[in-house]
Amino acid sequence: MDIAQLKKLVAQIPDTPGVYRFQNARKQDIYIGKASSIKKRLASYLKTTDFRIQKMIAAAKRLTFIETDSDIEALILESQLIKQRRPQFNIMLRDDKQYFFVVFTDDKFPHVYLTHQPTGHYIGPFTDGTAFKATLKYLRHIFPYCTCKQKHHNFCLNYHIGKCLGFCCLEGNQPREQHRRYLANIKALQDILNGRRSTLVKELKKEMEKAGKKQDFDSAIELRTKMERLEQVFHNAQIIKHSEIIKSYSSGLPKLLKIKKPLIRIEGYDISNIQGTHATGSMVTFINGLPDKNFYRQFNIKTVRGANDTAMLREILERRLNHPEWPFPDLILIDGGKGQVSSTLAVLKSMNISIPVIGLSKNDRHIGHRLIIPGRKQPLPLIKLGPTDKNLLLSVDAEAHRFAISHYRHLHSKSVFSKLGQ
Repeated sequence: MDIAQLKKLVAQIPDTPGVYRFQNARKQDIYIGKASSIKKRLASYLKTTDFRIQKMIAAAKRLTFIETDSDIEALILESQLIKQRRPQFNIMLRDDKQYFFVVFTDDKFPHVYLTHQPTGHYIGPFTDGTAFKATLKYLRHIFPYCTCKQKHHNFCLNYHIGKCLGFCCLEGNQPREQHRRYLANIKALQDILNGRRSTLVKELKKEMEKAGKKQDFDSAIELRTKMERLEQVFHNAQIIKHSEIIKSYSSGLPKLLKIKKPLIRIEGYDISNIQGTHATGSMVTFINGLPDKNFYRQFNIKTVRGANDTAMLREILERRLNHPEWPFPDLILIDGGKGQVSSTLAVLKSMNISIPVIGLSKNDRHIGHRLIIPGRKQPLPLIKLGPTDKNLLLSVDAEAHRFAISHYRHLHSKSVFSKLGQ
């Protein structure tokens, strides 16, 4: 393949995350790579002066690619393909850097660690150490595991920041259920890193439904939250390279929403309950693209009985808007569809308050994918937004959901302890 052929192919390749594969005449992979933008990565090869890359391009006869939803998915897919295909140029182009492997020990409570020299039960190779460490960091907050080197009597620091289950590194024998819970987290990590995320989500969903039928609402909520956070990790753009908080704020939303002033202050709302019990609402505030917890508010639902999220939303909005001492936002983001947006607009109209409103509806994986904009006949796919606006709205919605869930758990725990004390 010469540079002219490669240039022609690059023009047809999408500007999305994914994996690209250079192949020989027998359709065997000779080099496999990943990128947050396949187009830009391959375009960089057109100007390369690295003789090894030039040699690889000259040896290639075909170029294929696989699009992914995120950088993390590309990282994991690249690892699987390199392990299966063992392309010759992946070894040549390593720049003397060793690949990373993740190892799972054979302890009763298995430890997880990174190494360049794998032994025992491992997954890899992973070519990008920085990206892989960031991936494990996010996953560990969803599926905590232990890294303590020895047993101890008090909870470790990682337990207090949500990165360890706590009981796994304490002295003494732990109940069988705790051991089962820890092993479930390890299996979840292995499934994800082996590319079996869809299977894992289906298993979590079955467990959630089973817990709901048993009225084990705490377990049901925990499982639902794990699924939602896992999907957010995989579907929020550029999550490897950037934190979930937007670092540079510039928005094209005012033009889209036909608003003349900039959207400095955004409030997000969400409702949390299981079958109407211990219902709670949350309000979070983002200023210049960053969360400001000084203006977070939680609402216990007082007037609504049963699982009527729209009525609950009306209640918390009315209570919030009766606080004019709290600065009004430039935009309200509602977790929900047309019904929730219409209800919000009705509350604003009844109180003679003018604030733009949009809704974020979810797909079957409970990930925001369409915007409900008043006056627009059809919902707007979230992918139509620029990455800054898309990630901002997803961050506001995720934070509102997290805040509502945390308050629900607090209320439910108080209720359980109250019953135990009777």
